[in-house]
Amino acid sequence: MEHDLFISHASEDKDALVRPLAEKLKSFTLDVWYDEYSLSVGDSLSASIDKGLKLSSFGVVILSPSFFAKPWPEYEFRSLVALESGRAKRIIPVWFNVERDEVLNFSPHLADKVAVIASGKKLAAIALEIMRVVHPKKFSALARALAARIQTQSNTELVDVRELQQSPLREPLSQDQLRRVRLIHESLFEVYPISWEQIAGNFQRDTQEFRERELRSWEHIAGTYSGIKRRHNLSRTEQQQLFQVLLRSSLGALKGVTEEAPAWVNEALDDFHRRLPNAKD
Repeated sequence: MEHDLFISHASEDKDALVRPLAEKLKSFTLDVWYDEYSLSVGDSLSASIDKGLKLSSFGVVILSPSFFAKPWPEYEFRSLVALESGRAKRIIPVWFNVERDEVLNFSPHLADKVAVIASGKKLAAIALEIMRVVHPKKFSALARALAARIQTQSNTELVDVRELQQSPLREPLSQDQLRRVRLIHESLFEVYPISWEQIAGNFQRDTQEFRERELRSWEHIAGTYSGIKRRHNLSRTEQQQLFQVLLRSSLGALKGVTEEAPAWVNEALDDFHRRLPNAKD
C-alpha cells in the first residue's frame, strides 16, 4: 500500500474537523490520502477516490449529519465496504456530532464497529486513536518518545501523555503478560512513575500481535536498565539519563555518543543491542 489511510468525508466538515485532523495525522508521520493533498484541477473525482481507496491500508470515515446527506461520501463508504470484503478490517469510523441511532439508521454495519468518538475530544486525542490502529509501530515510537519527553528526529509534535490512553481496551492481559508488565513497572518505576492501571491499560489497548512486540521492547529497556544500575552507583540524575538513552536507542534516535560520555553509557548501549536480536520487528 502506498498510503497509510484515506479519509472519507463530506466537504462541509473540512474546516471543522477533516483538514485539521489530516494535518495532525501527517504531523505524526502518517501518509494520508486526502483530496486537498492528492487531487489536482481536472482530475476525475471518482477515479481519484477509487485509486485512493485501493492504495490505502485503512479508510477513516467521518460520520456526520453532512456525511449522511451527501451522495459522494456514501459512494466512498460503499467502495470501502467492497474493498474490505474477505480481508482484514480496514474501516475506522469517526463519529462527529452524531449519535448511535443516526449511525444505525445509515448503516448497521458501521454502527457495530468500534468507533472513534470525536465530539468533545482534543484533535491530538482523535489522531492518536486512529494512529494506534493504522500504524501501531509509529504509535509506540511516539509513546516512548513522550515517556522520556524527547523530540524524535521526525520532529513529531509532543502531546499530553494522557491522550495516548484514549483507545478502547482490548482483550485482557494473560497471566503471563501481567507478570511481565509488573516486572517492567517495578524495574522502571523510579524513572517512569506511571500507575499500574496506566501501564497495564496501555498494553491492553494494543492488539495481541503488537502487544507481544511492545512487551519485548520494554523488557529489553527494563532489563538493561536494571543491569546497568546494579553494576554502577548511578545518581538519580544518571538513572534518568540512562532511561532516556535506552528509550532513544529503542527509537533509533541515538546515533552515537560522545567520547566524554561515561563508560556506563557505552556499556548500556552494548547490553541493550545484544538483547535486540531476540525481538522480531
